[in-house]
Amino acid sequence: MRGRAYNIQIDDQVLLRFSPKNSDSTYYFGDMIGGVLTFFHGTGTWRCLEVSITLETSQTINPRVIHPSRRVSPTITKVHIEYHEVVADLHQTSFLFSIPIDGPMSFSTSKVSIQWSLRFEFFTTPEGMDSSRYEHPLLVEKREKGDWVLPITVYAPPMRRRATHRRNDKSALVGNLFNS
Repeated sequence: MRGRAYNIQIDDQVLLRFSPKNSDSTYYFGDMIGGVLTFFHGTGTWRCLEVSITLETSQTINPRVIHPSRRVSPTITKVHIEYHEVVADLHQTSFLFSIPIDGPMSFSTSKVSIQWSLRFEFFTTPEGMDSSRYEHPLLVEKREKGDWVLPITVYAPPMRRRATHRRNDKSALVGNLFNS
């Protein structure tokens, strides 16, 4: 099965392609999440100079049940892991995070929801920049910022069956090992 890939673009220009390690967007605590970023430098107006990636959760409270003091900000975002890299001279890079085992699982009720996501922030050269004026793209002072969010679902791992022996279970007794 071929994996999924996302072309991330500004206007009509593909800035980069994200190819996730896992083509499904469902994970469990402790799973690895990551992928490969392929940059398309020199194919258009913008050039990606830096990228920041965060694994985060957003807790959103329904405005109908929120306390008046929180009405201005019904969403709380928590960054679990972050990564930053200068990519001006790279064709490809990759990242790999481990989903924390102590985080909340994804869920939604009529009053509150928890949503996990990978957030990508891209810092690019400005539109219409004359690159011949600079020895290197990182010398450009003005940067433009874009972002892209990939929602994911995180579940708690399935419960393992416990090997329990009842007091009256004769098959668990040592003397009955050969009689069963």
